[in-house]
Amino acid sequence: MKNPKLPCKGPVPQDMLEILMNGIFAFAMTLIVKNNIPLPSGNVSEDIYFFIEFFLSIFFDGFSFIFTFILLAIFYILAFEIMRHCVFIDRFCVYLIFGFLLTIIFIPLSSLLWSISDVPIPYGILFHANILISGLILLCLWVHIFKLPGIIRKSTTKEYINNLSFRISVFPLTALVGILIDGNEISFGIVPIIILYLVPIVMCVRYARDF
Repeated sequence: MKNPKLPCKGPVPQDMLEILMNGIFAFAMTLIVKNNIPLPSGNVSEDIYFFIEFFLSIFFDGFSFIFTFILLAIFYILAFEIMRHCVFIDRFCVYLIFGFLLTIIFIPLSSLLWSISDVPIPYGILFHANILISGLILLCLWVHIFKLPGIIRKSTTKEYINNLSFRISVFPLTALVGILIDGNEISFGIVPIIILYLVPIVMCVRYARDF
């Protein structure tokens, strides 16, 4: 006998959709490791400068790795916070989740293009646009869920809705600021990308502690 409390209503069972989300985020995390952590060559070398260069590259690329990893981890947590407050998933939710997962895959790819490009302005804009679209889709999903009484759990308080809405919205707002800054040759790079997104990351962690 099926348990009626299980969230399996709707066009797609919620547990199967969460498994898909776990797989996509695991794939995106794998891309982060592949793009930011250089693997040693299979060729044996006794050149000391080769090893120095290799370990220095790991040290400096580690900042990019940690930044992108934390960014994706927060998106992962926000997405599953939304899912855990759903009674069931309707078709519009499924469409938004699929769109969100597609944008998540491109975050590590746009991050790689931004870091290796000799002309970083277009790829910097691409990275900010990727974060902007991801955040907006996630925000639309959350608004759609808490606007419909039949989807959101009855135990979800108004304070929690406002708190989660704020934590989601800080990322597209930061991405919009990044587009305005890095879209101009004069102001490009005036605020490093890691420092820029450190603000919403800290705010998200800070306000998550309230719930």
